[in-house]
Amino acid sequence: DSSDVADRLASGVASITAAARAFAALKNTGEAVVWGNRRNGGDCTDVADSLCGGVTCITANGAAFAALKETGEVVAWGNRRNGGNCSSAADRLSAGVRSVSANAAAFAALKDTGGVVTWGDRQSGGDCNTVARQLSDGVSSIICSSQGSAFAAVKDTGEVVTWGQAGRGGDSRDVAGRLLEGVVSIAASMDAFAALKDTGEVVSWCGPRQDPFGADPETPLRHHTGRVASIVSNSAAFAALVVP
Repeated sequence: DSSDVADRLASGVASITAAARAFAALKNTGEAVVWGNRRNGGDCTDVADSLCGGVTCITANGAAFAALKETGEVVAWGNRRNGGNCSSAADRLSAGVRSVSANAAAFAALKDTGGVVTWGDRQSGGDCNTVARQLSDGVSSIICSSQGSAFAAVKDTGEVVTWGQAGRGGDSRDVAGRLLEGVVSIAASMDAFAALKDTGEVVSWCGPRQDPFGADPETPLRHHTGRVASIVSNSAAFAALVVP
């Protein structure tokens, strides 16, 4: 029910972002308007002054939102456990943020310096202390599934760094030697990742336990003689485009 903010939604809305139980609209003026379940992002009273203008994009996970402003500042609201409060990283999110990525319960911000800042559910990737040194600079992109609980970062060197729930792709130690260089893109499912290297090789991982869907993305590719050009994913599977 958006009746409480109907007058503010009557015109000028450029885009709408959805969490599980709330919505956030971005207006042409850079203002954010929210509605829905108050505990899960439908109430932004605590940060309302920061959302009156200057917002360029809004990202959501299951129960929280993060708005990126034209100054490079990040403003968050919603469920605290999911990252609705980013005060623990406020000094690093006050400027210089290039983009924000979200999985089911955490956020990861990529800064202009190539560094990464995370917050939200610690087990889902809101805590990156174990790989903090590797994420301090040189990161070019961050990949995750909106239903997942882990993140993967690709560095300028083509190296991959992962963190989050080990059994859902946050632990790539089993294939670490193959992820040190040459990775050009990554696709993410809910519980696994698949990396495409510049050689056309595909490297997949889902942590130290067996993939719950019983599928190894690399297996069917061994029967093709062509080169893998791209990989896409849904929540439970991967598909590769193979060219001669």
